[in-house]
Amino acid sequence: MPRKLPLDLEKEILVRVPPLSLVRFRSVCKDWNTLFSSKIFVNKNFACARAEFMIKTHSHISSVSVDLNDDPTITVNDLCFDLRLPHYYYLNGICDGYFFMEDRRERMVIWNPLLRHTKRIANDDEICGRDMGYDGRNPEKSYKIIGRCSVNSTDRVAVLECATNTWKVTHRPTSPEELFSRDSSRVYLNGNLYWTGYEEPETGEYFIEMLDFSNEMIKIFCKLPCEGRRASSRIRVLSVYKGDRFSVLQQRIRTREIKIWVTEKKIGNTDDGGDVVWIKFMNISRPGFPLVLDYHKSISYFVDDNIYGKSFVLCCYSKKRKKPRKAWVYIVRGDMCKKIKIDGVNCRFESSVYIPSLITIA
Repeated sequence: MPRKLPLDLEKEILVRVPPLSLVRFRSVCKDWNTLFSSKIFVNKNFACARAEFMIKTHSHISSVSVDLNDDPTITVNDLCFDLRLPHYYYLNGICDGYFFMEDRRERMVIWNPLLRHTKRIANDDEICGRDMGYDGRNPEKSYKIIGRCSVNSTDRVAVLECATNTWKVTHRPTSPEELFSRDSSRVYLNGNLYWTGYEEPETGEYFIEMLDFSNEMIKIFCKLPCEGRRASSRIRVLSVYKGDRFSVLQQRIRTREIKIWVTEKKIGNTDDGGDVVWIKFMNISRPGFPLVLDYHKSISYFVDDNIYGKSFVLCCYSKKRKKPRKAWVYIVRGDMCKKIKIDGVNCRFESSVYIPSLITIA
C-alpha cells in the first residue's frame, strides 16, 4: 500500500513510541524492521523512553511502568528471567537498558530483557566484576565492565571490553576502597557511574562522585545543593532527570519533609561538573510519608514534568515492616498523593529505575 505519511514524519512518530511496542512492530514491514535496527533511531528512542521501575525478588524480575496521566496508573510486566536457575544472580547495575548480574560463583552476564538478549562474560576466578558503562567521549559506544582482582595480595583494577570479551588488569587503586566501596544511591549517565559523596566535616558540603569509564578512575564531579551539616539528620538520594540531567532528593528523617533539586542544563559527555547549576524542583511535606532510605535497596524514585505538572514517583516497601512485605508506588503531584500496590510482590525485593532499550551490545 502507498505511504500515507512522509517517511521523515513517520520516523518522528515512531521514535516516540514505547520500546516494548516497537519490538512487536518489527513484523509490520521490512522498512520498520530495518529502521528499528538503526543506531541513530535506537539512540533517539532511548532518549525519549520513559523511566520505569525494575523489581527483583529472590526468584523473578519485573518492570513497573507508570502512566502519569490525570489519574495515574501502573502496569506490571514479568521480564521472564528465572533467577532460581542456574544460580541466584546479584544485580550490580543497569546501563542502557542492560542488567549486569553476577551469580554466587562469580559468573557474570549482561542481559537486555526487552530484546531477550543475553551475553555471558568471560569467567576469571580471580576477578570480581562491579560496574558496567562505556567511554562517552567516543562516537561509538565501547561497553566495558570494571572490577577488581588481587595480584600478589594487592588489589588491582580489572577491565573487560565487551567487544572482545577479554579481561585486562590495569592500575592499582589509589586507596583500597576505590571502586569497591560506595552507597546504593548510584545512577548511570553518559556511560559513567555517579553516586552521592560523603560530607566534608569542615565545610558541611556534599558532592556527586563519579567513576569515569574513559580512564577507569574516580573523581569528584560537582557539589550538591543539599543543606545541613549533620549527615544523620537527613537522607540524600540521586536519580536521573529527563534522561540527561540529575535530580537529588533530600529528606528530613524526623519530619519526613522532602526537597528535590534538578540540574538546570543537561550533563554532557565531556562535562567536568564545574558549571553545574541546581534549581529547586519541588517540596513534599506530608506527615507519615515513607522514609526514603538511600542505603536500602528496596527504594528508588524519579521525577517528571509533563502537561499534568511536576510529579514525584517513589517505589518502596510497606511503611510498617510486616510480613509478607508489600511493594508500593507513591505518586505525588500538587495536592494529590496516590498510593498503588504492586501485585505479585510479597517478599523482600530490590528496586531500581530502569529505561527499556533497543540498544544491542555485540
